[in-house]
Amino acid sequence: MPTVKEAASEFLAKRRIAVTGVSRNPKGHGANLVYRRLRERGYDVFAVNPSAGEVEGDPCFPDLGSIPGGVDAVVRQEEGR
Repeated sequence: MPTVKEAASEFLAKRRIAVTGVSRNPKGHGANLVYRRLRERGYDVFAVNPSAGEVEGDPCFPDLGSIPGGVDAVVRQEEGR
């Protein structure tokens, strides 16, 4: 079983990452913070929220299957967390 550091390194080696649970109102939403940080670090990051057309000034997708070309990894934010 990989260590946390190894698992994190493997995850961060991916380049196309979807972040679910992002909000149109980013204040206090952890998913939005993760989304911004990945974007700032040069990842191809995709916001996923079925109720939003745009998040953080970028297009937002209703589900993972709607992202053109798919993704290599997903950061999943549970509702209500």
